[in-house]
Amino acid sequence: MKTGHRISRSLALLAGCLLAPTGAGAQRQVSDVRVVVRDVRQERDSIRAVLEIRAEGLSVAPRERIYLFPAIRAGNDERPMPPVVVCGRAQQRVVKRAERLSGVREPVYAFLGAGRERLFRRTIPYSAAIPAEAWMKQARVVMVQERRDCRGRFHRYSVEVIADGIRFLEKPVRTVVYDLPVSIPVPPREVVKRRSESGEAQIVYRVGNADIDPALGRNRHELDRIRASIEKVRRVQGVEINSVMVSSYASPEGSWQSNLALSERRAASLTGWLRRNYDLQGIRLASQGYGEDWEGLARLVGADSLLPEAEREAVLGIVADTEVFDGRERRLMQYAGGRTYRYLLTNLFPKLRRSAYRIDFTVPEYTVETVREVYKTQPAMLSLYEFYLLASQYEPGSPAFRSVIEKATLVYPDEKVNRISMAMFSYLSGKLSEALEYLRGLEDEPDAWLYFSAFHARLNELDKAERYARRAADAGNPAAGEHLRRIAAYRADEDAYQERLAEWKKYGIDE
Repeated sequence: MKTGHRISRSLALLAGCLLAPTGAGAQRQVSDVRVVVRDVRQERDSIRAVLEIRAEGLSVAPRERIYLFPAIRAGNDERPMPPVVVCGRAQQRVVKRAERLSGVREPVYAFLGAGRERLFRRTIPYSAAIPAEAWMKQARVVMVQERRDCRGRFHRYSVEVIADGIRFLEKPVRTVVYDLPVSIPVPPREVVKRRSESGEAQIVYRVGNADIDPALGRNRHELDRIRASIEKVRRVQGVEINSVMVSSYASPEGSWQSNLALSERRAASLTGWLRRNYDLQGIRLASQGYGEDWEGLARLVGADSLLPEAEREAVLGIVADTEVFDGRERRLMQYAGGRTYRYLLTNLFPKLRRSAYRIDFTVPEYTVETVREVYKTQPAMLSLYEFYLLASQYEPGSPAFRSVIEKATLVYPDEKVNRISMAMFSYLSGKLSEALEYLRGLEDEPDAWLYFSAFHARLNELDKAERYARRAADAGNPAAGEHLRRIAAYRADEDAYQERLAEWKKYGIDE
């Protein structure tokens, strides 16, 4: 066989467009040979031709060989595939004797004898591969017929195109983004915003006394904290202070009734001092005494690192298990010979003689211009609607937009609408895992179902997307129908993608 029939062994990884050969099963008449092309495709690092070669009455002289083989051809480049060799009766005996003497067999796909008839008729299934090379991306496939006489001379007498290209495979990619329509929710307006500012003041009183003495201990500093809180609220644009509520507590030493009365007098005393020293005209002031602060004591004991662990547990057990009127304080005094009680009396009881205050006020709804100013200094005075009014002034996804939304999340961490909005922002930024994290815990909330549907669709989780869309549809959400229609269309695209992927895994270059 001449040099042109030798098969190159160099390998090349191929990539390119999908080239469709002549339709699978198409028949091409090649001289007195008919070729049915099943497929010519890339198969990892090879090119494979799957054909059916039908000899319809091939004339073979006794001393001839006929070579039938497909070849890849582009310009001056040609790579033949293993041939089917049909030998005349006399030539077949010569070939067999030569092979026996030399021990070398000619590399052919099939070696067939024509028999006694001069006309050879046979259907030959053909499937062979040769190493792929880069230039083959632009190649066609031809069927070649050559004759070889008894002197070994070749004569190519037929070359016909059987496929216009080779089917090259690439790893498929999803061409459609599974995008379901959802938008950032707009929270309801809060025309009258009711707010409160709370704090504590550690006012020191003389034993059994309720009078306010600014010079005692750190009282001046604590009283200034209350005034600063009131002034802070007053500086908010359009604010109207409705009331100031003062609550006072007492430490446990002494009787319950006397401590309750003492806490009431101290709360009233602090309220009176505020009215006399601050301009609180038109503001309702109220006071309430709560007596002994056992809850506060439990918190202080639990956080005290100087008390031994056993003593902390004992004190907390007494507070939890013994009612006040069943001798709770007496049991504390008796525990550990009174040592622990003396520690509490000196170090923790003074912190229980405290007062708390709450300033209740209303804030009007702001214009966009005022929202911008208040956002810089008092963002807690904005409603959730005003945060989104401000955010809408910026491009969604921009740093300014994100800053406003994140601030809204800090001010309203538990608002459902805000969590959905933060999830939408993450979704628009391509952070799908973060988006679903914002929705954690809202799986049974109808308002969140379409958002779950959209996020799972973008993750190519169409089953989950459909389940949430159907739940929304059953709940009467009119937008759910569009989700379901799109999901149905996406399924068809996904099925086609999976088919292409399966084919690529079967024949592709990479595993």
